[in-house]
This record gives sequence, C-alpha cells and structure tokens, in this order.
Amino acid sequence: MFNRKPFFTLARHIAWTCACALLFLWANQTHAETPDTITFSDGEQLAGKLISVLGGTVTFHSEVLGNVTVPLEKVKTMNTAHPFAAVEKNQRVTRKTAVEQIPVGSIALKNSSVNVSPPNAAEKSFPESQIASLVDATTFHREIQNESDLLYGWGGSITLGASLVDATNSAQTYTGAVALIRSIPTIAWLPPASKTTLNLSGTYGLAKNPEIISNGEIFQAASTSKTNILHGDAEWDKYLSPVIFGLVNASADHNFGNGLQLQQAYGAGLGWSIIKQPKETFDVKATLLYQQQQFYNGLESGLGTPSVNLIGADLNESWSRTFAHNVKFNEYITLTPTFNVVRAYSAVGNANFVFPVYKRLNFTLSSTDNYLGDPPEGFRRNSFQFTAGITYVVK
Repeated sequence: MFNRKPFFTLARHIAWTCACALLFLWANQTHAETPDTITFSDGEQLAGKLISVLGGTVTFHSEVLGNVTVPLEKVKTMNTAHPFAAVEKNQRVTRKTAVEQIPVGSIALKNSSVNVSPPNAAEKSFPESQIASLVDATTFHREIQNESDLLYGWGGSITLGASLVDATNSAQTYTGAVALIRSIPTIAWLPPASKTTLNLSGTYGLAKNPEIISNGEIFQAASTSKTNILHGDAEWDKYLSPVIFGLVNASADHNFGNGLQLQQAYGAGLGWSIIKQPKETFDVKATLLYQQQQFYNGLESGLGTPSVNLIGADLNESWSRTFAHNVKFNEYITLTPTFNVVRAYSAVGNANFVFPVYKRLNFTLSSTDNYLGDPPEGFRRNSFQFTAGITYVVK
C-alpha cells in the first residue's frame, strides 16, 4: 500500500524551500531597487542614485533629469541605500591605509552633519563642511585593490564640425577630434599612479573656383585649393611621487599647408604637476626626443633636403580650469628646439573653451597654431586653425 506521509512531508519541504527562496529573492530585489534620495535647500526632492561628491559638488542621477550637478551647500538632506566611502578634508591616505582609515557605509546627511553607517562597525559622524569626497563602495574597493583592466578608467571627448558652401564657388571643410584620457586611480584623493592620453585630430577642406569670363575677359581664373592637417599623439605617464612623473610619448603630423608629408617623433622625459585640483590642473614637461620630417616628393625643406632627422627636446606646459556653470578652458604650448639642426625647430599652441549644452553634449570653440621652422620654399611657416563644433563627452 502506498504510504502518502513521506510524500507529503517531502512536498512540504520543497514548498517551504521554494517559498524561502522566493522571499529571499524578493527581499534582495527590493533592496536593489531602493533609491537614494536628496532634498535641496528649496525643498525640491529627487530619488535616484548618488554618483559622487567631489570638491564641494554633488553629482546625482535621476531617471527623469539625468545627471544633476549642484553645490553641496545647496543640499539639505541626503540618504543613500548603497554604501559609499567617506573621505574628510586634509585626510592623507594611501592604498595601504585607506581601508582602515576611511569608513564605508550608507550615508545620511542632515542638519549639516554627515553620518556614515558601516555594516559591521560603529557609526561615524563629522560636519558637512569637512566632506572631501563620497565615492561608491564598488569603485573604492576596486581602486584600493588595483583591479583595473585595459578598458577601465577611460574618459574624454569627441568633437565634430563642418562647413559647406555650394554656389558659383564651392567649398567644404570638415573637422574632427578625439581626446581620451585614462587616470589611474580614478579617485582624485588617492595618490596618482599612472595616466595615459590619446589625441587624434584632423581638418580637411576643398575649395573650387571655376573660370568666369565676363565681356570677353577672365574675371576669375579656375583654381582648386586643399587643406589637409592631421595629428595624432599618445603619452603614458608613470608617477614617481604625487607631483613628479616620468613619461614616454609618440606623435605623428601631416600638414599640407606647411608642405609637410609626415613628421614623427618619439621621446621620454619628466613632468611636474604644479597644480592638481578637481577644478584646475597645471603641468610642465621636458622631453628628449628623436624626430623625423619628410616633405612632399619634389619639395625640399628650408634646409635643401626632402627629409631630415633631428635630435631635440619638447618643452610643454598645459593648463586646465573649470569655471562657473561647468565651463571649461584648456590650453597648451609645446616648443621643440632641435640640437643638431637649429633651424628645424617647431612649435604648437592650442586653446579651447567648452560650454555645456545638454547632458553630454557641449559646444566647443578651439584654436590651434602650428609653426614649422624649415618649410619648403613657397610655404608659410605657420598654419592657424579656428574650429567651432559640437563635442560629446565620453565617460
């Protein structure tokens, strides 16, 4: 005779196990979906996810508004359902001491006081004015343990611009630039370890003027003019201290306006981060390099040769500053004296303003001047570019 008691006992155990599993999954899902909340001084509230607090600025993501950036002083209350690492001003840490010195837990900001509630430690409080940064726990532990792959930490921008004219005379100009940077660690208050930069830019233009004859006389002769300027460079910096770094770099240039078919350079040197703050940086670098200049076939440089090998140096300064309303200004100047052929020196300077438009879209005004000390006969020594374009920020 079939004994139903063990069968029903097993069924109850299975049902109880499934119910517990579903309850556990539901609890986890509910916890995962619990949003962070923020209340501004004017009473407006947002629910979403706190991205970070850095340099007195709060970045908060809302599903409706996207990323919202506001000064910390305009935040009345803030509560996070997710853990963050809280760093105080003037707190000096290294990767070895960060885990012990920096509390990680949910954040509650109220009445100008910050409370950090670690899951397995006592709550810690300090004044709001002492906040240096809040960083999500996942990023914090990843940076501390140095778990970064080749694709981690990259950011930068992509800029595009164009100009078209279609009439009796026609002209078209296209410009583009890609600027990528990877700073490890990405957390600003940790001592810098390395930085990698990659820059690509190009300008192409073509203007056509047809022959125009009026009353039997040539009013305009037929002509075609071309602009073709390409640039690429890459650099890797290894920090020897928080402000001193060694570097290796390589670059390539093509400039039809200077009669330059290809200029390639490879160097190594030292740099100094004189200013390194969230809203302002200023670096100077000195590099010894090998450089080769190749001019168009049939064209000879000012030295009387179609190509020249050079030993020289790069002296570079670069400054970046973020102003009110997140308007950014960037500039750099590079001087390249040459030792074996003094007349073959060169230089380049760039300055640009970036104006926020909508989310990751920006409007950019940029100017670049390239100077070549030994162009072929008939070519100017400098070429100047001014570009207005739309920039997309890559994060």
